[in-house]
Amino acid sequence: METKELFVIAFDLGGVIFAKHNDNRFFKKNYLETELSFGIYTLIIELSKDPSIKLIIISKAFPKNAKRSKEILDLYRLTEHFNSIIFCEDNASKYPIAKAMKVDLMIDDKPEVLEPFHESIPTFLYNSESSSRLRGVISMLRAPVGL
Repeated sequence: METKELFVIAFDLGGVIFAKHNDNRFFKKNYLETELSFGIYTLIIELSKDPSIKLIIISKAFPKNAKRSKEILDLYRLTEHFNSIIFCEDNASKYPIAKAMKVDLMIDDKPEVLEPFHESIPTFLYNSESSSRLRGVISMLRAPVGL
């Protein structure tokens, strides 16, 4: 039986890694004051220590915002915990990118982004109510089948 080497988890930035209430701040001069979503820093650090997990970011951002996003990730020293950071110019591009990157779980805060993922790639709709369940969903998806 063939086993996959790595479990690939893709995160969106705005509304997932960056707290949702930052949306207006992100386009202003004080964008470096952008806060992270509650508990996400610890989760990313813990997941990145597992050699069987590959963390990536797939986020919609135009060049100026992509640069700012990278600066914020650097500020929190999160960049080093991701294998890839991919920016696209529209949300419709997220599914083909995730498919090409062999993503096992896509985490986004917008249902319309996750809709095209069908059943081929498991998704997690991230919000303040669901965030506490994310760790359990990851564990469940990684559990060996048939046990």
